[in-house]
Amino acid sequence: MQTSAISSFTDFDDRRIAQAHIDQHWHKLSTAQRFAFYTLAKLGYQLLFVRQSKNENTAVARQDGLLVTIDSEGHINFNPSLVLRNH
Repeated sequence: MQTSAISSFTDFDDRRIAQAHIDQHWHKLSTAQRFAFYTLAKLGYQLLFVRQSKNENTAVARQDGLLVTIDSEGHINFNPSLVLRNH
């Protein structure tokens, strides 16, 4: 019984951290990217970051080990040529 209580607190903390991470990048998304990400979130994807350049904002999301990108127009690329650095 005590173990399940500890587990539920851990789950709560994980959700809170994930929500803070989304909020950190949410304002950088275009409206089209927000709609596209909303669809991905239903499938379990988490927003990692938004890469901004002069001409394009690209959102990067992950589900397990699978990465996807969303361009400014909201087009989702399920097979991006993207490599993430490990810290």
